[in-house]
Amino acid sequence: MSDKNIILTHNEDYKIFDKLGREAQRKRGPVGWVKAYMHKNPNQLGEPFYDGPNLILAKGREFVAQKIFQVNVKEDATSRPDYRNHKVSHFAVGSGGASVAGSVVTLSGPEIGDTALYEVISLGNAAYLDEPSAYTASGESPLVHTYTDAVKPITTDGEIYLEPVSYPSSPDYYTKVKCTCVIPAGEPTMIDPAASVEISEAGLYFVDESLADGDSNKVHTFAHICFAPKWKEKESQLTIFWYILA
Repeated sequence: MSDKNIILTHNEDYKIFDKLGREAQRKRGPVGWVKAYMHKNPNQLGEPFYDGPNLILAKGREFVAQKIFQVNVKEDATSRPDYRNHKVSHFAVGSGGASVAGSVVTLSGPEIGDTALYEVISLGNAAYLDEPSAYTASGESPLVHTYTDAVKPITTDGEIYLEPVSYPSSPDYYTKVKCTCVIPAGEPTMIDPAASVEISEAGLYFVDESLADGDSNKVHTFAHICFAPKWKEKESQLTIFWYILA
């Protein structure tokens, strides 16, 4: 994936960054915001079915600290897992983010200590990475809920768009990142054309840049979001704009 920066800031993004600024004032550490869309026309998003904050997980916060200070040694001189050669570059979705009873939706999380999705969905592409949960649903046919081939590169031509934005009338300046995550029509590959799969959670991942196929121990969850179930048909597209402010 190229490291070049592309400045591409829209009016809607300014609104997102204003929300993130308020989140940053309430919380410590990096914060995030997610806008998620389910649509059949790839050029028309429609209204988002989720528009709200996400949780940067404990492991994601440690990753940020190691990248800033380039150390992974604790106070007692013992080492922590080394994330200094990692970068945020992948995402995944799952079905374990919520339960529904009648008209009542109960979210399953997220929790600060989460290290994986609760019920990850395999997208069926051998080029994708395995999710660290090693979750596999039993008695399921086709086998959609499995950790294998579930973690997909962030799309939009393989770029993470860095969007520096200044506020001349405000003393607050932040570094903002916008990641575009897309599951196009045709994925998950194993479901029938007329079938659909529940989507109720998503995760953003940081991955070792030297990753080889099968090195799932080098894939780590950076952020996690849970929301009311949305059903993805094989012919529809899921687009997630994931904003991070540090």
